[in-house]
Amino acid sequence: MKKAIKIIICVALAVIVAVLGVFSPYLLSFVEYDKDFDITQGESVLSDYTEIAVSKDGLLTTNIELNENDCGWFNYYGLEYTADCYIKVTLYYSAGIEDKKEDFFLEPTEQKKTFYSFVDNAIEGKKGNKVNSLTVQTLTKGKENIKIYGFSVFNREIPEQEIYIESENLKLGIDLLWGGALSYLEDTDSNVQAVSVDGKIKVDSNAEERYNAKSVNDNVNLINRNDTGRLVQQSYYGTLEYDHGVYMDNDWRYNPVQGGNQFNDASKIVDLKVNEDSIYIKCRPLDWAKEKEFITPSYMEATYSFENGMVHAKCRFVDFSGYPEAESTQEIPAFYCIEPFNNFVYYPGDKPWTNGELKSEPDLIFWPDANYPTFRSKENWAAFTGEFEDSFGIGLYVPDEESFLAGIFDRENTDEEDPSRDAPTSYIAVTKTRIFKSFDPYEYEYYLATGDSQEIRDTFKNIGK
Repeated sequence: MKKAIKIIICVALAVIVAVLGVFSPYLLSFVEYDKDFDITQGESVLSDYTEIAVSKDGLLTTNIELNENDCGWFNYYGLEYTADCYIKVTLYYSAGIEDKKEDFFLEPTEQKKTFYSFVDNAIEGKKGNKVNSLTVQTLTKGKENIKIYGFSVFNREIPEQEIYIESENLKLGIDLLWGGALSYLEDTDSNVQAVSVDGKIKVDSNAEERYNAKSVNDNVNLINRNDTGRLVQQSYYGTLEYDHGVYMDNDWRYNPVQGGNQFNDASKIVDLKVNEDSIYIKCRPLDWAKEKEFITPSYMEATYSFENGMVHAKCRFVDFSGYPEAESTQEIPAFYCIEPFNNFVYYPGDKPWTNGELKSEPDLIFWPDANYPTFRSKENWAAFTGEFEDSFGIGLYVPDEESFLAGIFDRENTDEEDPSRDAPTSYIAVTKTRIFKSFDPYEYEYYLATGDSQEIRDTFKNIGK
């Protein structure tokens, strides 16, 4: 009997050792990772210079075999190249016994440039371990040869879903399951509190004293994050002349949305860099009205930082779909804050930054029901504040833009202690009519400030003058 037990124990140990031998490299990949993402520091899969000749019509599709390089577990890759046209590349790789493929897109560049990307679902822990081949397809006509100087893979630390940075007066956060859109902003210097009054939530600085009610939340997030369509985010409207989706019983334009789609599916995180006082994010957005399988062939980039007591966001978008051009009104950006801030404030006059009288709109309703009201602000900013003249609030400034669409959804019905998670919301979109075109990068920037309406105005004044 003792001999049989020993045999069983030995067999069990042998099985455990064998299993560990197979899976330990994968398990260790979650502990050991590169921190240097220069392409020369990665696991080189294609180290030799490769030149791809463009055909006479300037278009091509070609395949580069990489001979199933076993490169260890990876969740991030980089390709160094030059090209004079827009390109689609399909990466074929393996994750254990499972074959994978994913597309990425390259812009023209005369100087050597490296494109970096996480693999699909890297945020959920997905990794590959063999790189098999690359297929290169031109999307626009080129004249010169495409040159690929290297392709490397890396094993990056898997970031937290929510990432935060802080300044002296603000705490900013993004959600990686919502395309890295701005999902959190807290003023840490103004004693902002949420209180319950007759079952409804009010938010203000020193709200306990103002409403004679006990605070239910002393760390109030000012951005509404009830679903993927809220947040402060990039959203663009293109053509209807494609296999479009349907939203609220309406045929819906091509609509890349940073946060995701109407079904609360997540856009893909492509790249991420976090410093002490800034966050850079790149995502491949979903098409708002369509299922997650129809991820858009486009990229959105955003850099969030602090500047003179404000949030400064720089945004960039480029589309590779090749869909027909379409003129449409764009949101730059789409801005959703918490609904207890439901008094809309802006400057309607013609003499900006002369301390002219501000105007309040305290009774706004759901903007489609109000036929999409717009307000002209020559100072390029607008804000939502609480119900009193000196109430606390949050403002949005977009350089050189004067047209602000605004409204309230489910007015005065916020009842969650965390109003950022509740359905009611206050909305601003700086609106601009422009032609949506593929292969035409678009950039803009915006600022966010907190305080009462005069404090917000004074903060923005240094930008606007």
